[in-house]
Amino acid sequence: MSEDLEKQVNSTGNVDLTAENNTNDPAEPEKTSVDEAVDVALLKEQLEETNSRYLRLQADFNNFRRRTQKEKEDLLLSANQDLISKMLPVLDSLEKAEEMGDTGAVQIFKQLWDVLLKEGLEPIEAVGNPFDPNFHQALDQVESETYDSGIVVEEFRKGYSFRGTVIRPSMVRVAK
Repeated sequence: MSEDLEKQVNSTGNVDLTAENNTNDPAEPEKTSVDEAVDVALLKEQLEETNSRYLRLQADFNNFRRRTQKEKEDLLLSANQDLISKMLPVLDSLEKAEEMGDTGAVQIFKQLWDVLLKEGLEPIEAVGNPFDPNFHQALDQVESETYDSGIVVEEFRKGYSFRGTVIRPSMVRVAK
């Protein structure tokens, strides 16, 4: 046996694994406490960087989820708005039928009106209010003894807003 191996074998014939290994491998230098401190610092830096990337990724995902949810809500709102806009002429016709005393149309008008109100349709109040180009479309101006200048005196066609957005302005006559 070689001399190094003999030192590792104890008196019972077993190999002593606790004996120092005197073979110095030049490819693997012994680590000093300074080298170990540098490794720990490097590992901490890598951990912080990885944690930071994880937090940014999580925030990006949350933003993506919120953005897609908002886009879905906006798409649904737009689809509802388009449908209600297309139904307004039917609502106008039923309202005229109600004015003429058609009892069947009155019931249908009330049912349709209730559904549209629940969905967010609101009539735009015009007569007696100041003219607002965001809500009214002026067709004519007239002299009026009853109303001040700039006040809506007559409504030709009712206007509507859907969840805060004007989908059809009121057609009105305004006092000079």
